[in-house]
Amino acid sequence: MSHAADQLRDTLRAPLPEAFDQLTDTDLADLDRLLREALTRRGHHLDAAITNSLDIVPRLMRPAIKKALGL
Repeated sequence: MSHAADQLRDTLRAPLPEAFDQLTDTDLADLDRLLREALTRRGHHLDAAITNSLDIVPRLMRPAIKKALGL
């Protein structure tokens, strides 16, 4: 298995489907890059959603909520 396939497998945290054997190393590397970018964007969106959701929490309760969420 190539380095690109190993890296994609690590990113997915799962074995690659058999059909991925037909992809070139360049395709696998591009897929890995796109997946990592999507995961990063999702993380940023989740952080923004959590931050924005604190706006509906009464101000006096925010420290307790942040502590419960680990923020």
